Amino acid sequence: MKAFKLYSLLAIVILLSSCSSNDADEVNFANATPQVQCITNNLVGPTAVYWDYAHGIPAPFTSIPMVANPQSTFNHPDVFTNLRFTVPQGYTATPLSIPNSAFGVDLRRSNNNPQNKVLWRYYPITSFNGSANIDQVRAFFINDLMVNEYGFNGTPTVDCAPPTQTVDFGGVTRTFSSRAIRFGNTRAIIWVALVPMPFGSSVAVSISAGPINEFDNLVMDVFFPISFELLLPDRDSLSDRDNDGTPDVFDPEPDNPNVS
Repeated sequence: MKAFKLYSLLAIVILLSSCSSNDADEVNFANATPQVQCITNNLVGPTAVYWDYAHGIPAPFTSIPMVANPQSTFNHPDVFTNLRFTVPQGYTATPLSIPNSAFGVDLRRSNNNPQNKVLWRYYPITSFNGSANIDQVRAFFINDLMVNEYGFNGTPTVDCAPPTQTVDFGGVTRTFSSRAIRFGNTRAIIWVALVPMPFGSSVAVSISAGPINEFDNLVMDVFFPISFELLLPDRDSLSDRDNDGTPDVFDPEPDNPNVS
């Protein structure tokens, strides 16, 4: 576990050091297009970079992205999860905790207004009984997102639907599937990963959804910063000069305890 935490930190250091410190040399997110297969040309800019990042393609930052207007820190109540990140102003984090079955978190903004609602959902582990395949699991989460979160009962527009990928890890298979969709006023990027188990499947899911007209800003101010924070599971061992609970690497003012 310690080795994993060290490698996570090294991955960020290597990523940032490999990029030029000159902002003029940084890849222009505004002109970015997806490297991973898409059906339409509707994914551009930061959204395209985030879509690629969801598929393991590093985002070319020259500094670690941070949550804009931080409000508090979310700590999952199940301490073994080490699921911790900064909550932006105006958002509410709700933990998912089902013993021996599932854990994760929902981060929401404007929960009662579908036109302005933002949902970031990350469930590292959920359990599905029976023989559900990756297409059925993905459809379940997309339908739950549209109907139960946004009250949308129509058919979404699919912008990206790359082929399913299956990798064998010494006899254990992991199947990955993703979609970029639009419905109503909302854009969403969803990925699911499924590992067959003796009596069902273990599934990880990530959903990033929000208004289409501000999705690029959400990517840069919320989705990317939280994703980078989750790469550092051992945050408590990091330097925190002002003792405000936010490591210096994520603190916009590391010597001011009133700003975290």
